[in-house]
Amino acid sequence: MFDKKEPAEALIVADEGPGNVEDTDIHGVHWDHHKYIIEVRPPGEAPFRIETKAKVPIFSKPQPGDVVKVTYDPKNHHAEIQIEGDERYDPKLVREREKQQAAARRDALLSGAPAPQATGTVHYAHGHLDDEPRWTVPAKCPECGARVDQTAAEASGDPRCEYCEKPLPRMRVRAHDLP
Repeated sequence: MFDKKEPAEALIVADEGPGNVEDTDIHGVHWDHHKYIIEVRPPGEAPFRIETKAKVPIFSKPQPGDVVKVTYDPKNHHAEIQIEGDERYDPKLVREREKQQAAARRDALLSGAPAPQATGTVHYAHGHLDDEPRWTVPAKCPECGARVDQTAAEASGDPRCEYCEKPLPRMRVRAHDLP
């Protein structure tokens, strides 16, 4: 019979690179088969490391330092990275979020919101324009080890890890106070 797979979190330890298989789906998403070394962290059990292959979107694939959801077999430790349903990597969710952000921006501009002023550099943080960072934050979450989107966190009013939602250590940046 089929063994039951259990859900867990895993840390991407290394991206061993793409395989020989690439394809494009009907939505134009380019997929690649990557080999990863992951540290699976089952609830109530000791973490273990394993090599696994995953079909990932080329332009939004997991990177070393990311914490992802996996399913694993407790007997042989075979694990699969779950791309579907993860808003960082699932192309369907990425497309939907981008559509919502574009629609919200369009509606705001049509309702009379001020147009962004042209500058040499524009920083985007989760769809919001921001001229300067508010904080300096670490590249990895000290709580769970996930990679931190520093651009977004540094512009946030309350920088938190996107995965575990714990507050990130931060130091206030006050560029306007400098001589």
